[in-house]
Amino acid sequence: MIALLLPLLFATATPSAELELRDPVLRALVEGEAAQAQGDGATLGEKAQLLTALGATPAPGQQDLASLWTSEAQSRGATVAALPYRGRALGPAYRRGSVVPGGSVTMRQLFLGGQRAQILVAPTSSGDGHLSIKVQGAHGETLCAKPVGGPQANCAWMPLFTERYDIVIENDGAAPADFYMLVR
Repeated sequence: MIALLLPLLFATATPSAELELRDPVLRALVEGEAAQAQGDGATLGEKAQLLTALGATPAPGQQDLASLWTSEAQSRGATVAALPYRGRALGPAYRRGSVVPGGSVTMRQLFLGGQRAQILVAPTSSGDGHLSIKVQGAHGETLCAKPVGGPQANCAWMPLFTERYDIVIENDGAAPADFYMLVR
């Protein structure tokens, strides 16, 4: 089992030389999308397995990319071995989204008190979109506000109480901007 997962965890293929995502789930999402666009079934299957091995699941209402990519890789002739399923109570959830120029997207997310909360955002395309992330607490206070510059932006904090937080992704650029958001 470990021999099966090690190559997936340390894969180094990147869709572009300048893109060096530090988070393994975000890296798998962006590299999987690049493999899908290039028709690379073997890499697509590897990224699907990596998402599953890392315990990443889609946010509610989002498509399960691990299942989609596995099916697509197999239809392209790649052999994708099934990983044993052991499940996780909590784990990373991902969401793919798009923001129109001058627009914003707000999502509410429950975070548990006393457990580290983390949100990462990575743009999926280069262009004229300029993304930023803002996290606001239940009483409207801003916990984190950052531009999504470079390969990703990261907001992390320790909630004192279990409550819902607003996650706002804004695009103040001249073109639509696509992104992946990872909630841990």
